[in-house]
Amino acid sequence: MRKKSIKIPIYFGKLTFVITDDFKKVDKVFKTEIGNKNYDGVFFEMQDEYVIALKKTDISVIAHECVHAVNAIYLNCHIELDRVNDEPQAYLMGWIIGELDKFIKETK
Repeated sequence: MRKKSIKIPIYFGKLTFVITDDFKKVDKVFKTEIGNKNYDGVFFEMQDEYVIALKKTDISVIAHECVHAVNAIYLNCHIELDRVNDEPQAYLMGWIIGELDKFIKETK
């Protein structure tokens, strides 16, 4: 299992990326109960930490989990998503995906 945590600019909190071949390892580190479920990726929150854990690094899995992260950050910051002016949301999504992409490349 490989992991990396970074501070989230502007919105606060910490974003943690995990790449693993077994979610039981994630359960031990984060005290979660993902277990043997047949997921390619998961997202969860712990206090001020947002965690994206991946078994597969396909772009569709990455995008899926990053949407969960963006929505959780917005909810915790009490920010309404604006479908007319979605630039802040698009910026945050792009930043998260960019940081996750860097982490994936570092771990290969």
